[in-house]
Amino acid sequence: MDQERDGHLRVLLVPAGPVAGFAAAAAAAAALAHASAAAAAAAAAAAAAAVAAAVAADQLRVLLLVLLLLLVLVWLLVLLVLLLLLLVVLLPVPAGPAAGLAAAAAAAAALAHASAAAAAAAAAAAADAGPAAAAGAGADAADGQTARKAKA
Repeated sequence: MDQERDGHLRVLLVPAGPVAGFAAAAAAAAALAHASAAAAAAAAAAAAAAVAAAVAADQLRVLLLVLLLLLVLVWLLVLLVLLLLLLVVLLPVPAGPAAGLAAAAAAAAALAHASAAAAAAAAAAAADAGPAAAAGAGADAADGQTARKAKA
């Protein structure tokens, strides 16, 4: 371009021929490269979107699994609270701290009595089984000696 004296721009025309053809080919190649770059960028963006969608779907699946687990835990907690409320409603509670201490002492005594009774029963069973086991072992030993003598 050339600038005239009055400040307007004047376009210089390129003469037709090999230079014009080369310029047109260069312009076409530049346009094709720009279009190819735009298409490659669009393809890369589509691939990135597909990968992001797959990752988001996987993250969504994990998030749903975690939410399901939390829902189950909340329901278990609700059931536990309801069970405790049911026990509070159904079990009689004695009035006053002294009654509570007496109830705790009675429960501890009952537990100790049950434990002592179980220990006594186990000891009696062991005492009953001891002589019988010893007699059985002696009889087995005698049978073994008889069998050895019979073979001899």
